[in-house]
Amino acid sequence: MRTDSCSPIPRLIHQTWKTRDVPSEFQALQRSWIDRNPGFEYRFWTDEDIGRFIAGEHPALLPVFHGYADPIARIDLARYLILRRFGGVYADLDFECLRPIDGLLEGRSFVVGLEPEEHGGLAKAVERGLPRILCPSFLASVPGHPFWDHLLDRLVEARSCADVLDATGPFLLTRAHASYQGEGAAAVTVLPPELLYPVTKDDCWGGRLFDPVFWEQATRRAYAVHYWEGTWFRGDAASKTAPEAALPRQIAAVVTDGRPEDARSPIKAEGLPLISCLMVTRGRRALLEFAIDGFARQTYPNRELVIVCDSPALPQDDPLERAIRAAGCPNIRLIRVTAAGREGGATLGELRNLAVDHAAGRYVCQWDDDDLYDPCRLQMQQRVLAAAGAQACLLGRWMIWWPAEGRLAVSCERDWEGSLLCEKAVMPRYPALRRGEDTPVVEQLRRTARVVRMDLPRLYTYVVHGGNTFGGRHFEEHWKATAARFSGDRCRAMLEEMGKRLPVEAYRRAVTPAPAIVAARQKTTMHEKLLVLTPVKDAVAHLPRYLELLGRLDHDPSRLSLGFLEGDSRDGTHDWLAARLPELRDRYRRVTLLRHDYGFRPEGPRWAPDIQRRRRELLARSRNRLLSGALGDEDWVLWLDADLVDYPPDLPARLLAAGRDIVVPHCVLPDGRTFDLNSFRLTAPEIGGEDPRHLADGIFQPPRGAGRLYLDAFAGEDIVPLDGVGGTALLVRADLHREGVCFPSYSHRGYIETEGLAMMAKDMGVTAWGLPDLRIVHADH
Repeated sequence: MRTDSCSPIPRLIHQTWKTRDVPSEFQALQRSWIDRNPGFEYRFWTDEDIGRFIAGEHPALLPVFHGYADPIARIDLARYLILRRFGGVYADLDFECLRPIDGLLEGRSFVVGLEPEEHGGLAKAVERGLPRILCPSFLASVPGHPFWDHLLDRLVEARSCADVLDATGPFLLTRAHASYQGEGAAAVTVLPPELLYPVTKDDCWGGRLFDPVFWEQATRRAYAVHYWEGTWFRGDAASKTAPEAALPRQIAAVVTDGRPEDARSPIKAEGLPLISCLMVTRGRRALLEFAIDGFARQTYPNRELVIVCDSPALPQDDPLERAIRAAGCPNIRLIRVTAAGREGGATLGELRNLAVDHAAGRYVCQWDDDDLYDPCRLQMQQRVLAAAGAQACLLGRWMIWWPAEGRLAVSCERDWEGSLLCEKAVMPRYPALRRGEDTPVVEQLRRTARVVRMDLPRLYTYVVHGGNTFGGRHFEEHWKATAARFSGDRCRAMLEEMGKRLPVEAYRRAVTPAPAIVAARQKTTMHEKLLVLTPVKDAVAHLPRYLELLGRLDHDPSRLSLGFLEGDSRDGTHDWLAARLPELRDRYRRVTLLRHDYGFRPEGPRWAPDIQRRRRELLARSRNRLLSGALGDEDWVLWLDADLVDYPPDLPARLLAAGRDIVVPHCVLPDGRTFDLNSFRLTAPEIGGEDPRHLADGIFQPPRGAGRLYLDAFAGEDIVPLDGVGGTALLVRADLHREGVCFPSYSHRGYIETEGLAMMAKDMGVTAWGLPDLRIVHADH
């Protein structure tokens, strides 16, 4: 068969299942491959499709195919033959794609991954002397790669092996690779476990993935994660929650007993006692529906929700009552109270005592009206409380989320009062405080009751939304003390993982400013003094459109200044601009035209790798020279390319409304492809960021997608933090420039020019941001 091993691996994803009715536990994983790889064709194969394919393309292999006793062996053979014929990527259905896979495929003709090192210590691997194992759950190749014929020869020889692992599976694949001699275009690339198989079977089956710190660390470099569902060998024991982390088998917990010695008789555990969840609300109408829905989705069956509200019902369509109806739970009770004649109404402590008094359960559980609760919160807390023979249970750590700031953390270790589950009979009274009322309660419980503190932070997500009882400084102290912090790309990844069990995206939208507020914020930016700066070279063909777009901006021209620096042109760019200075100065606040030649006129394309260092060095020097010669009293600097062909009139307003010191839009080509690859987020900034092999002439020049995510990877997100920025349209707070943030004309930690500016700003504690859905269009030349 002819090999196309010199061609790129086709952008084609194959997956299989018995029928087209994919089980619900796999559907989210299936969508992850489609959603995160929008440029790929997706092809789904049923058992019937596979049977027809084998019969039509490989009739000689039908006896082998039908001779397998185990159905998974037939699927193994099919995946090999499908990739041999069509090329592309094959992924099992219990695989989740975490990021676009282009970076895995680029420059390679065959890709396979190693299983975790721990799997080499499993009994069957030890018996066969296989310390490392290649896994066929993810495979990628060009059509007709020579390894396929080598593998099929080994497969036919092994067709009588009793164990499917030896006949068609990982052990066969591992042995075939060990005896394969292909090099160059015929080589097989073996990826380390952290890229495709970052977690072990025990991690999945034992529930370790429920630990947010472990999950984040394990998946930092991963393009995908395999959940080792193993339906073909685990039978009825197979998990039914593949998209979700299984609950842990073991939970760290510490018990303290503050009762007197003579009162420490064992506490009898009972089946599933009634738990009364107590929610006090004062009208957080946009958020309380999440707390009520979180109660409705609890897996613990014997429960009730007691809601105490100290505001009267609206005469029509009261939002609290609407949220209760939407939850569809019969075990929710609403108690409305009034405090006539009392300034400020009842205190929070008094309202909590009222809720306890109305509770019918043996146990009461604090249930705040603005936080997010894992569906298993009650189940797991009651299980640990019963196992410890305790009277009260608290979480020792919980999640803290700042939606508006893109920050998430695992808290420090302490008693988190809001997580209290307690036997009603030993529950102290809350003091009549307006805030901090639950801390004295927990302190007294520690002195008088048996209390268990458990470590399962994902059960409770505390949300800092700006309307909390405590102010921002209080939560900044919590941020500094956290056990683990996630921001930027890692925060996004963690929230996607948590979003499998919690409505994080809906909550984020609920606390995002309404369109009217955003519009008002944009309107206030019209008064900002803005300086638009553009270095130009051989730009006469683009300048008419440039000035046309500039003239359409809805920013007040009397507060808009322009600055140009022309250099090394051969088409009369400087004279063209000089001729238009009078009319420009009539329209705009101030206009500066500078000129400086560097003698740089390369003959080849401007994107050639061998001239990048010199080209960007001179561009950085041009930007810095223009900045020093044009910046006056302006508040902001907007760097614009001369060869943009379209952007919205409210571009400055939308950039300014982001409220960031450095921000860029998403620059695309006319066909919609991302153009500005200098605006990127590193996929693994915590562990060195870039591959040193991509360092050329002192600056990082990786192939497209290698270790970087561009703004097209964040479609649908309002704003994302970036590690590098481009200059097609770059907004910078003018004071940052005044304080020394410039465009390095040298290698600043491996970055230069606009990328170097972003890294220099990061060194000063300033993050650059991108707006994925604010698109501007660059000429395609």
